[in-house]
Amino acid sequence: MTDMAQSAGWLIDNIWMVPVYPLIATVLIILGRGLNLYKIKELSMSLTVLSTFCGLIHALFALQWMFGQGEHVVPIEQNYVWLSAGAIQLSMGYLLDSMSVMMLFVVTFVSLLIQIYTHGYMKHDAGYSKFYAYLALFNFSMLGLVLSTNLFQIYVFWELVGVSSYLLIGFWFTRPSAAKAAVKAFMMNRVGDFGFLVGILTLVYFTVIDGGNWWQQHLAANPDQAFLSFRALGDAAPYIMENVGPLIFAIMALLIFMGPMAKSAQLPLHTWLPDAMEGPTPISALIHAATMVAAGVYLVGRTYPIFMESSSAMVIVAVLGTATALVAATIAVTQVDIKKALAYSTMSQLGYMVAAMGVGAFSAGLFHLFTHAFFKAMLFLCSGSVIHACEDEQDMRKMGGLMKKLPVTGWTYLAGTVAISGLAYTSGFWSKDEILVGAHDYSQIIYYVLLFTAGLTSFYMFRTYFMTFLGKYRGEAHVHHEDPVMVTPLAILAIPSLFIGALLSGIVFPGWPAFSQYIAYHVPGVEHAAHHFDAFSGIPLTSTIVALIGLFAAFFMYGPMRVIDPDMFRRLLAPLYNLSINKWYFDDIYDNFVENYCMVSAKVSSWFDRTVIDGLVNGTALMVMSGGSGMRQLQSGKVQVYLGALFFSVFILSLAFIYWLR
Repeated sequence: MTDMAQSAGWLIDNIWMVPVYPLIATVLIILGRGLNLYKIKELSMSLTVLSTFCGLIHALFALQWMFGQGEHVVPIEQNYVWLSAGAIQLSMGYLLDSMSVMMLFVVTFVSLLIQIYTHGYMKHDAGYSKFYAYLALFNFSMLGLVLSTNLFQIYVFWELVGVSSYLLIGFWFTRPSAAKAAVKAFMMNRVGDFGFLVGILTLVYFTVIDGGNWWQQHLAANPDQAFLSFRALGDAAPYIMENVGPLIFAIMALLIFMGPMAKSAQLPLHTWLPDAMEGPTPISALIHAATMVAAGVYLVGRTYPIFMESSSAMVIVAVLGTATALVAATIAVTQVDIKKALAYSTMSQLGYMVAAMGVGAFSAGLFHLFTHAFFKAMLFLCSGSVIHACEDEQDMRKMGGLMKKLPVTGWTYLAGTVAISGLAYTSGFWSKDEILVGAHDYSQIIYYVLLFTAGLTSFYMFRTYFMTFLGKYRGEAHVHHEDPVMVTPLAILAIPSLFIGALLSGIVFPGWPAFSQYIAYHVPGVEHAAHHFDAFSGIPLTSTIVALIGLFAAFFMYGPMRVIDPDMFRRLLAPLYNLSINKWYFDDIYDNFVENYCMVSAKVSSWFDRTVIDGLVNGTALMVMSGGSGMRQLQSGKVQVYLGALFFSVFILSLAFIYWLR
């Protein structure tokens, strides 16, 4: 028992090794490819899976450490100064608290299953080893982000996550659509990241340059913390607000929020997410369901004391999250590509999480982030199993009746659909309805919009299920049987997708403390939604009825015994249908803006640069060269030239003298 305790203590003390494992795997795979050592390509898979498994062991012991402390988890923070310049000390380190423990478990557990699944999905791909190298690099970036202690460090890993996603989205770069999607994701995220960086610099300015070296005073009293430490933001936020006023403070908070807006695909920086489905399906599950897009919500949670200090910023965050949830859900109802339908579903659920942060339901938003990771990763992997079996077909109109050929995929997809719809006390029910409770207490408008969105979620998710797995097969491709390597992770993910919400609800199993009691401890003033959440009250009952309405509507329109013709609704609601099928025209607006403004501005700038700027520079150079050439003639070393110049000069001076005498 003592040896076990010592081992657990060693794993906790060396939690910094969790991101190091995949970094080592990345380097070894790249070196192996360069030296042509990976002719047996499974070696690269083994390195990546082993690195993630080692990280999962650390995460499991970290969970045990957290639960062993009860509600009052005392954070562990270790920092190492990387660069020091006056009052600014940039540090790297690790922070272990309830929030980072939660994300460590999610990232390592889900990533491990996705990496195992990838072997079956990518085993015939020529870039198999390279793909695993990218997976390991992404894991390193995401795990480093999760353990970051301060805003500087998280920004470094934030950008690494962006680079990794660019490589993974554009993995099949020979496809023009994949290459364009990667560039689009990269550029859209750069817009958000620029705002995030300006927000960090603004915070530094008001606490260092214009703040009387506030950080020096704070760190002197708290030597275990770092410059821009997350644990210090609760003290820094009131100080900044007092010195700059509500307007400037709100602008600073919203600049920081621009990072999550892009990373978590919130309006209007959301258009990259559906296009990112051009990457291999395991990437869709890893980046766009369980980890990368969750980083934005995680960052809002880490910087939540700043948002709590500004009611204006909170309102904007709540409205943007709610609008994103609604817009994405209305687009998802008309999608025929199974992966894009799930992509808009992800965007809608992220809107739910962001709205929860805005309305003050902090723990509920992170609870939904936690549960959503399991069932959305499973849904994406199920779609990959379908696409793989149908010879790369993604159009649901060419599917149907696949439950017979793909039973494990069909049942697990149904489990994920039930969970995301919030039915039958599944994981999605507990986390989604906590958000609705928080929204109801904050704003009736936001509550009803999110409630309506819950009904749309149930409708479009069951629509994808009925179109894909029930009825008759409508495709032409030969449907292959399920690959055991691919369906085993699905079966494992189905368990937390259905039950982990109830386990951490604090209601079904009273012996287990509620998720919110752990996650919100380090943020003073955060309301614990689970404390007043009653699973049998009016709000959960109402949301369940709304979800059932969505289910039956999908069944009657797309089920095996179709009662209602969807085309009738397309004709009756043509303007709304066109709005949905054209994705609210966001892409068209951006394309027109780029073509009619950005390209014109670029051409004008190019002409001005070539004609005016280069003309001035090149003209000056030409004048100097011409003058130099002329002067060189006077230094030829020939006596006759010098005498000629002398007589010519005397002649000119004589003429000038005569003219002057007149």
